[in-house]
Parts: sequence; structure tokens; C-alpha cells
Amino acid sequence: MTPQQIVGLAARLFALWLVVIALQIFGIATAMNQQFNQSGAFALYFMPALPLLLAVFLWSFPMFVAHKIVPRTHDSNTLRLPAREATAAASAIIGIWVLISMLPHLVASGGIAFFGGGTQVLATYFTPERTLQLLAVALQCAFGLFLVAKPWFIASKVFPAPAVGDEPAK
Repeated sequence: MTPQQIVGLAARLFALWLVVIALQIFGIATAMNQQFNQSGAFALYFMPALPLLLAVFLWSFPMFVAHKIVPRTHDSNTLRLPAREATAAASAIIGIWVLISMLPHLVASGGIAFFGGGTQVLATYFTPERTLQLLAVALQCAFGLFLVAKPWFIASKVFPAPAVGDEPAK
């Protein structure tokens, strides 16, 4: 891999992280929407759009970003790093990080649900904004589980396998 390819890989992995951040911002916007009693609520849902748009840009044009950050080098300037394996490992690590960061939210909500002490406590705790926040946490956990369970899927999207019969460039 060239230094630019490593930076391009980092740009795509950062795009995955931005998707997680957008889910968190969506949860915050939903909670703020409930507090503001619907005044200006429409504008709050544009907040997750910026990280999502940046994630789409970084995922679509990683080498553009890489060439802006790292000056172009010759193809002989390569580092011996297995690209697909590094991508799979990095996406699994991001997935583990997402799951670990969501664990306190799940334990708190699960503790209230299982040991809450009755339906009145549950109705008081699980307000609409907390329910939507729990939905955002569940979406983040699902994304983290996907990254942990299918890191090779991500690796195949970042570095597609060459078609049968294609010769590597010399």
C-alpha cells in the first residue's frame, strides 16, 4: 500500500465513525425536539445531515482526500501492509468501540426495565424522548454488531477483490 492508500483507508473508516456520530446527533435532536415543544423542531433534524454528508463524501472520494493530505509519491514507495486484512481489523475495532460505548446506556435502560418495580416506574422512565434515545442507541448497537460480525464485507467494499483473470499491475 502506498501512503495515500493508507490515508484513503483511514478516510473511509472515519466515514463509518461519522455515521455513528450522526446517529448520536439524531438522538440528541429528538430529545431537544421534545424539550422545545415542536418549536423549531424541523431545523433540529438537519443536525445529523452534516456528518452524514461528510461521511458520504469521504466514502466516495477517499483518494481525493488522501492526495490533498499526503503529496503524491511514486508507486515504488509502498508499505508492506495487507490492505484487506487491515481494513477488516479496523472495522471490527470500530464496531467493538461502538458496542462498548453504548453498553452503559443499555445497562441503565435494561436495569430499569427488568428491576424497575412496576409499570408506573416504567411509564415514568420511558418517556417518548427516552424511548427515541433508546432507539438511537439500538441503531448504533446494530451498526456496531454489523461491523464486528461482517468486517470482511466492509473490507470488500473498500478494497474490492480483483476479477478472475485480471493480472496485477507490474
